[in-house]
Amino acid sequence: MKNKKERPLRGQQGYLDTQKVYRIRKTLLYVLIGIGIFVLGLCLNKFEKTNIFTVIAVLTVLPATKALIGVIVVMPYRSLKEERVQKVRELLSGEDVMYTDMVFTSREKIMFFAFLVITQDEVLCLAGREKEDTAYIEKYLGGELKKRMFAKKLYITKDEKKFLERVAHSTPAQEVSEELTSYLESLMV
Repeated sequence: MKNKKERPLRGQQGYLDTQKVYRIRKTLLYVLIGIGIFVLGLCLNKFEKTNIFTVIAVLTVLPATKALIGVIVVMPYRSLKEERVQKVRELLSGEDVMYTDMVFTSREKIMFFAFLVITQDEVLCLAGREKEDTAYIEKYLGGELKKRMFAKKLYITKDEKKFLERVAHSTPAQEVSEELTSYLESLMV
């Protein structure tokens, strides 16, 4: 019997690519369920639209819309290649934690990180696109970390070479708080 390949979790390489497929399927399923309920109502009520099935079918628009928004949020982004991820993974030491394929949302913006590495006293981030507003990300994410009293310096850059150097020369983590990792995972789309 073949082992079914597991979907990557949030923050793992390949997450965004699998999420696109999953979210598109989920959206289509909601739409098909709504259409099915509507057609069933028409068949059971002599092709009159005014019935309870029509109301139920219209209500399926809400979860379908939410699922479609999820598709729209992740669609512009791609998972990183395994070679890039391996290059960063090789620089980690101690109990350092690495996330990749990260899309965060705030009320104002959608932010994409190629990498986020948690070391002893720093959170190091590599912006996933050239046009990322790193000043906004630093203000938003830094503020959120301070609010939750995570005493870590935040470093965000668009330059992969600088990011790799910073990761290579950072102090290895002895232990990374599960609260911090849980919080960061909760921010991911």
